[in-house]
Amino acid sequence: DPKEWPVVEPLPSYGRGRERLGGRHISLIHGDGLTNVVITGQNGTIDGQGGMWWDLWQNRRLTHTRGHLVELMNSHNILISNLTFRNSPFWTIHPIYCSNVVIKGMTILAPLNAPNTDGIDPDSSTNVCIEDCYIESGDDLVAVKSGWDQYGIRVARPSSNIIVRRISGTTPTCSGVGIGSEMSGGISNVIIEDMNIWNSAAGVRIKTDKGRGGYIANITIKNITMERVKIPIMFSRGANDHPDYGWDPKAIPKIKGIFISNIMSLNSTKAPILAGIKGGSFEGLCFKNVTLLGLAPTAAWHCEFVSGCTNAVFPLPCPQLQNNGSSACCI
Repeated sequence: DPKEWPVVEPLPSYGRGRERLGGRHISLIHGDGLTNVVITGQNGTIDGQGGMWWDLWQNRRLTHTRGHLVELMNSHNILISNLTFRNSPFWTIHPIYCSNVVIKGMTILAPLNAPNTDGIDPDSSTNVCIEDCYIESGDDLVAVKSGWDQYGIRVARPSSNIIVRRISGTTPTCSGVGIGSEMSGGISNVIIEDMNIWNSAAGVRIKTDKGRGGYIANITIKNITMERVKIPIMFSRGANDHPDYGWDPKAIPKIKGIFISNIMSLNSTKAPILAGIKGGSFEGLCFKNVTLLGLAPTAAWHCEFVSGCTNAVFPLPCPQLQNNGSSACCI
């Protein structure tokens, strides 16, 4: 019964509920202002019973934004480990405005058509380690975020010093790992490595838009294997997804220093799509040892408003990335 889930204030860096105006339903497990939090077990299960919430969303009868399975706010020294989380109403694990967070040894499961059931979404948080997890969901397996448009810009709480490693799983509609699209507070110093992704819409995806502002900088993505992933590498824009009419169309994200290496994708459907934003700064993109197999002979990279360099990339990248002599980033 949604009436048994209290409606709490919207997050300051979002300005409203992510799905509906006003507040949002509290999460199944919720904490604010905590220190030294441990949620663990010998692979016990916490079931969010999200089916009712998914139906409300799909039938357009949702009054307030759905809650998460676990949300911790303004909290420090957190360990979530060795459990199975199933059927989250919305994003499964959402640490926001947190620091010193470890999430490891988790199994996260939702039906592959369950809407917006992201696995793990660190948001405006620092010193985060996510490792050794298996995730099946209807949205991104892992997504790094930092606030939404003018509210995220105003709060200015970045996500930084984040490690994501040894994650495996599938999501037929979204990405193995995503950065954004809510990234208005900035995202920097992220390492993503040793992932295995299959039967997914995208492998690695960086999501921005006009109005986001903020920055994405110093991102290292390496040692990723994919199979039957439609678009292995994707920079996307233009979701036209804003909290209200107060967003600033002149707030253009800045992207600099994205290092992607040792990528193997089998049975790929499309070549990478790198869509920057006109008037923006999408530079310092480096691709090294990237092999995409299974593409049609006519498949070609699609790049707009980006610049960078490559080394040992197949198939041949777009011209914007072929000026290997301009930078040492791919040596």
